[in-house]
Amino acid sequence: MKKVLYLGRYRLGFSISRNSYFFVKIKIIFIALYQGKITLKKIWNAIVCNLSFYFKTQKSGKSPILVSVDLWNECNENCVFCRGSDGKIYDLNPDKKDSSIPKLKLDVKYFKQVVDAFKEHLLMIIPYVNGEPLMHKDIYEAIDYANKNKLLTLIASNGILLNNHNSERLIDAGLDFLKVHISGFSNSIHQIQHRKGNVDLILKNLENFMKKKNDKKSNILVMLDYILYNHNRHEVDLAKKFADNYGVRFNVRPGNPKFMEDSENVQNTDIFDFRTACDWPWKALTIDCNRNINPCCEYSVFSNKTPYETIEDTTDLIKLWTGQNVVNFRKEHATNGRINLDVCKKCDRVGLGFKY
Repeated sequence: MKKVLYLGRYRLGFSISRNSYFFVKIKIIFIALYQGKITLKKIWNAIVCNLSFYFKTQKSGKSPILVSVDLWNECNENCVFCRGSDGKIYDLNPDKKDSSIPKLKLDVKYFKQVVDAFKEHLLMIIPYVNGEPLMHKDIYEAIDYANKNKLLTLIASNGILLNNHNSERLIDAGLDFLKVHISGFSNSIHQIQHRKGNVDLILKNLENFMKKKNDKKSNILVMLDYILYNHNRHEVDLAKKFADNYGVRFNVRPGNPKFMEDSENVQNTDIFDFRTACDWPWKALTIDCNRNINPCCEYSVFSNKTPYETIEDTTDLIKLWTGQNVVNFRKEHATNGRINLDVCKKCDRVGLGFKY
């Protein structure tokens, strides 16, 4: 699937490469420096994690660089690639084609437990994985807690619940990065992928959010993420114009064509060697809403997987990160890559970043 490249207001054409969000990452680093959320310890830990992955050592840094915590996997858009029309979450386990992932809420105390354990060396914590983050009433408490402990936070939202009240709370909580996605500039196009989406409401909410952000002189990085398909590329320029008008960073990325294969291109046509090790075991952790501590977010939508551990009130997360379960997983990746691991063997992700 191709994506549009822009230089300022000029469209340069289409690229088939997967989006690395390089300039967004640079901007986030500057935000972190300005807010004092980057320390020498965190920089050194990130260097050690990256070097450990490069040399495929059994150990890594003193903490991950990034942790994702899924507070609730409920969503209010029912996207075609992710859920059925009844809202049930697709199970990525090929042996469980007719099953779905249960919807559960995670107590925010576990989010705080992660912050307390890793805050000295961790750079970023993300309070969602597989749902709409604004549906969890404690999302603002989680962001505020991370912010007060000098951790970067980001959420990706569909923007439907980004009303006046919630916008105020997000800004006041100290969120660093907000990504809002659309798949068209009209409802008739947007709803082809997002069954229950309302792009008119989303754009209205985003316009209002930017006004509040400017009024409060907030440093939140806000990005409008246009998910590109064959059926919606004619509306890209309208979305870009909207973003320019309201000072929103604009991005276009390839869409997931699952269940739309007859009309859409595959997301990635590159040949990938699945003997390649993934860097997530050396750099990241994910905690799903069922309290499983996993190597990455793919595990959140894959049943019958084997997590590192289940988080309890007494779980020593530092010990887990340096413990045998994580070490063994790194050893498998270093030796054989992804080919022997059920969750990993069809995943071609490279680097830390958004799933799509």
